[in-house]
Amino acid sequence: MRIAVVGNFGLTGKQTMAVRALPLAEQLAARGHSVCMALPVRQAADLDGPRESRGVRLKYAGRGPRVPVLKQLWQMLLLAHFAWHWHPDVVYCFKPIAFSGGVLALLWWLRRLGLFSGTLLLDTDDWEGDGGWNERQPFPWWLKRVIALQERWTLRHADLVTVASRALVARAEQMGLQRVLYLPNAPAASSPGLLTPADPDLRRRLGLVDRPLLLLYTRFVEFGLDRLLDTFNEILLRRPDTMLLVVGQGLAGEEDRLRRRAAGRGMEGKILLAGWLSGDQVASYFRAADLAIYPLDDTLLNRTKCPVKLLDLLVAGVPVVADAVGQAVEYLENGKIGVLVPAGDRRAMAEAVVDLLGNPQRRTALGEAARREVLARWRWDLWAEALEKALPPVR
Repeated sequence: MRIAVVGNFGLTGKQTMAVRALPLAEQLAARGHSVCMALPVRQAADLDGPRESRGVRLKYAGRGPRVPVLKQLWQMLLLAHFAWHWHPDVVYCFKPIAFSGGVLALLWWLRRLGLFSGTLLLDTDDWEGDGGWNERQPFPWWLKRVIALQERWTLRHADLVTVASRALVARAEQMGLQRVLYLPNAPAASSPGLLTPADPDLRRRLGLVDRPLLLLYTRFVEFGLDRLLDTFNEILLRRPDTMLLVVGQGLAGEEDRLRRRAAGRGMEGKILLAGWLSGDQVASYFRAADLAIYPLDDTLLNRTKCPVKLLDLLVAGVPVVADAVGQAVEYLENGKIGVLVPAGDRRAMAEAVVDLLGNPQRRTALGEAARREVLARWRWDLWAEALEKALPPVR
């Protein structure tokens, strides 16, 4: 079977294609399918990347005109032309909006005109419209309306929709979609949890050998800064020697605001901001930490998303305390391989953290169980097999 995969991003920058689409495409190729991935050029690093990955051919749409609107239209048309000209049996679009959503719509109309005969698949790993990513984007109101309408149209017109969370399954069913397949994220080969630490002695180098080290691995989209600082303050009241290590970078400078607000609360020297790091560097911080927190406010965005960073922590064997929201409940198996606390309960999260800090044997047991269960249960080869079985008959 010939499968064309279309995405909104390249393999650098945003991670949807690198940690979700590509691992699944590689497993489909391993099962004997001919797979090609068509991607837009979003930054210069895309053009410097590989052109093949484990049997998956990678093709990039040229930059096109310099005018932003014309450039985006040009790239979308190139992606659609490739998907049509390659004569695939299946076109698999990742994300229901922007480039990939536009490609699906164009091919749907070409099929109605008798100019295309392939099966149209759509994947979504977030809720993009109202209540979802639209709430976090600085877009004008009319563009947010377009995004919401495009998301619902593409979801309703795909032959099969794959979704990354149970909450997305529920939303798809509420929309009356008939063919929906649950395909949650699994660890990618590039996951920091599977890499060798670049600096195995990082904790000693930071001078934190004898101090509890709490890790936050984040892009700052799942929680409010005041909620984070309130929770950390509750921890400090119980264990004043605790250090908070923040690995990651916000989408709008949240780490800088965190630094200022922490200073205003007298937490100087208690929070270390590592910023955005490479995978093996992140692995070093995973190894250095005693445990991690994963705060999740109870929002539609958090209920529907499938957090790859949480998986990265679990597969690294880092014990995790998380809010019982959305896919975190699935990944932590209702608290069997991590600690879940009621959503937004700062005191409960602080108490769980302090309890684990005082119980190294339980931390070790949780970390080992998490790594073992994630590697056994959440696997792209299993998802590729499930997708094959769910595919509608090739037209």
